[in-house]
Amino acid sequence: MHHERFALTIPGVSLLAVRIILFVLLFSSFLVLVTNLYALRKAKRLESEGVKGSGECVNHYWPQGGYVGVICAYSAGGDEYTVRSSRYSTAPAEIGDPVEVIYRPSDPGRSMLAFEVQSRVGFDVALSSVMGVLGVGALVGLLLTF
Repeated sequence: MHHERFALTIPGVSLLAVRIILFVLLFSSFLVLVTNLYALRKAKRLESEGVKGSGECVNHYWPQGGYVGVICAYSAGGDEYTVRSSRYSTAPAEIGDPVEVIYRPSDPGRSMLAFEVQSRVGFDVALSSVMGVLGVGALVGLLLTF
């Protein structure tokens, strides 16, 4: 009994090129997925084990790309700390605005702005889901090319 194998061919594109593209997609989606799952775990742990404290926006910073972030100061255990926000198209707080900070009691320097914890969790879940689907698609595509 002879089995014919179905092969999708695209003129001018070799099977090796398709495999390379699928491998790069698989590797990059895996890398993004692992990075985001780590960030998600870190944010969830800080949200559940962290202590809320009061802080104040003390400055803005402008990373590349026309975005703006805030630098906020807070006190914990008699020491002063700062935390930087993510990048936004408009400043999430003005200088002098009060902010809520969540930090680890055992290591107060590890902190996040409270308004970013929830948005970070939602973003990481969504991005991890998309990257997981892309990774599975790339893996199936790779397996089908052999």
